[in-house]
Amino acid sequence: MDNIKLDFQKHIDAGKCIGAEWIINYKNNIHHEVIGYNDLTCKKKLNKDSYYRVWSMTKPIIGFAAMQLIEKNLLSLDDTIEKYLPNFKNLKKLNSLTSKIDDTSLVYNIPTIRQLLQHTAGFTYNSSNNFLAEAYEDNKLFHSSYRSLEEEIDSISDLPILYEPGTNWHYSISIDILARILEVVTKDKISDILKENIFQPLEMDQTNFFISDHKNKNLVETFEYNSVESKLTDINFDKRKLILYGYPSNNRDFSRGGHGLFSTAADYIKFAKMLIDGKDKNSKALINKETLQLMRSNTLSKNLLPIEITSINTNKDENYENDLDGYGWGLGLRVLINNTPQNKYGVIGEFGWSGYAATYFLVDPTNNLSAVLMMQILDADKNIKKDFYNNIFKNL
Repeated sequence: MDNIKLDFQKHIDAGKCIGAEWIINYKNNIHHEVIGYNDLTCKKKLNKDSYYRVWSMTKPIIGFAAMQLIEKNLLSLDDTIEKYLPNFKNLKKLNSLTSKIDDTSLVYNIPTIRQLLQHTAGFTYNSSNNFLAEAYEDNKLFHSSYRSLEEEIDSISDLPILYEPGTNWHYSISIDILARILEVVTKDKISDILKENIFQPLEMDQTNFFISDHKNKNLVETFEYNSVESKLTDINFDKRKLILYGYPSNNRDFSRGGHGLFSTAADYIKFAKMLIDGKDKNSKALINKETLQLMRSNTLSKNLLPIEITSINTNKDENYENDLDGYGWGLGLRVLINNTPQNKYGVIGEFGWSGYAATYFLVDPTNNLSAVLMMQILDADKNIKKDFYNNIFKNL
């Protein structure tokens, strides 16, 4: 733990980080630390009651809720999405990954629930470097802080997909579509589904799609790291950046599947810890072992590997590293399947995910280990997460 704190101080001194909070649960021994500040003026210290926009760390929670409903036979992994969302029944695809938005043909197969969880369904993100992503942005998909999840998904159904389902791995808005399907299946709001099936059993009282007014003061500010100038700056709201997505803290009706949740480090570690055995602190199972093992096992064939996430702004210079090299993908989670030169220390089978603003979590069932790292930095220096990760696994 001392090494981790020293590394964070090093990153703060170098101007790469302003503050961070982390929790490591190793064999039920909990280490909780915080360092630095909430703001660039260094007037407000970061504390252990801080709230964070966890961005894509919303996705594993949605995925877990989907697997719970599959266990209840409310839907199946091999169901096609038009069974629940009829607007997708005449879905088209681009004729190649580089095709323009009007160069399309009908898909041979409609995407399945499994492919939504795998990110092989054919959808994309506004920030990706393709013409479909450009169309997402032109339609301002997910920019609104007020449009319902249903309205956003209906807008997606008017557009083609990027490729024939199952033929590529491409990180996308597929979990937003999945969240809407869960609403259709249960006839309930996704926020209530998560509350009833996950948050209440795990006593995750600080995790939701909104923050109560009196707790809003604990919401950590988001900054951006400028790698050219090697310093943190205020956010640059450029077109095609995901920071343009709606993410209100005070709209009780807002919900999404791929982002949108607020949480604390102390809350999110409860979810991460549960993924070791699928049980709450009272040993009551939220999911069965076989389903949990399926979630955290690689489901991708070799022709879909290696996986990689890039954007229209990705610069593949001599310093570029694919930080997903060595990983496969389960059902909603990255899964380590090979050690690589840049990941020498991770334990095979380690899994987890991360968020757009440098939040991160990992789970190592072999060593009864879970860890959560919370920051709010866009385009964060990858060495911050890498040092955190390596310090954990080098010192087990």
